Amino acid sequence: MSEALLSTPKDPTINFAIGPNCPVRCEGCYNHFGETAQLGGLLTAEQVIEFAADARAEGITQTTLSGGDPLFHPEIVPIVSGLKDLGMKIKLDTVGTAFLDDVPIVYKGRGIASKVEVTEIAPHVDFVNVPLDGSKQETVAHFRRGRANLLAETKAVAGLLRKAGIDFGFNTVANARNLDELPAMRDIAEEEGAVEWQIFEYDPDGPNPTNKKSSLQLAPGKFDQATKDLVSTSGRLRIVGKSLETRSGAYFLVDDSGLAWKPAGGGFRHVLGSITTDRAQVLVALRQHIEQLQQ
Repeated sequence: MSEALLSTPKDPTINFAIGPNCPVRCEGCYNHFGETAQLGGLLTAEQVIEFAADARAEGITQTTLSGGDPLFHPEIVPIVSGLKDLGMKIKLDTVGTAFLDDVPIVYKGRGIASKVEVTEIAPHVDFVNVPLDGSKQETVAHFRRGRANLLAETKAVAGLLRKAGIDFGFNTVANARNLDELPAMRDIAEEEGAVEWQIFEYDPDGPNPTNKKSSLQLAPGKFDQATKDLVSTSGRLRIVGKSLETRSGAYFLVDDSGLAWKPAGGGFRHVLGSITTDRAQVLVALRQHIEQLQQ
């Protein structure tokens, strides 16, 4: 793998999967979310910020907001504002369609998610990532269902982020159906003004089932082979490859009900406790996670 694709160590990060639902249905979605009715209710902005303050005291300086789609949380603006007030660096992982208009909920619920103005988010977030899983709409649709024009919408979202002065990047899930389109996706990222392009090897063991696993899963060595020669054509795009191996053990996650967890393999998770009712217990686990990353 080329030097440009080597993932560099980062400060420990908490991933708050605060989005309770999503505008697309991804095949084999890797995250745990959308079960708040059974798990005690959706985290409030106050609860997120209170735990983040304790995590900040433990040395956590950055957080990723995901989901589902974090823009679908009804208190997304108070959440990003409160985290920024703590001095946190904030990355937003979003499909981004709620920046364009009110959006139908496709996965983990029904109804309409309200539009979020980019100008309300811009003062508080440091970076926004949006998905780019093909250079053609038919390729995108094979992996993310529910938006007939998602590729065009992704480009429109990139335009809004550029106009708002927000640094942004694209996330690609490299799979057997889009692997030959990686150079074309790199060109799109360059043309749209992305700062970073992250390429994740498809995980066939996500917690949400899919009947397309066999058509998406990569054979051993295919990910490294397909990404080893990818470099920025402009010199301005940082390209980061993240294989399944390099991602193992890297994440400390909190779902939208407040359960802190780490992946346990096979789509299962090891639940560490609730950030609202088991705060001390979860903070101990967070300290251990930080120590493991620093070894």
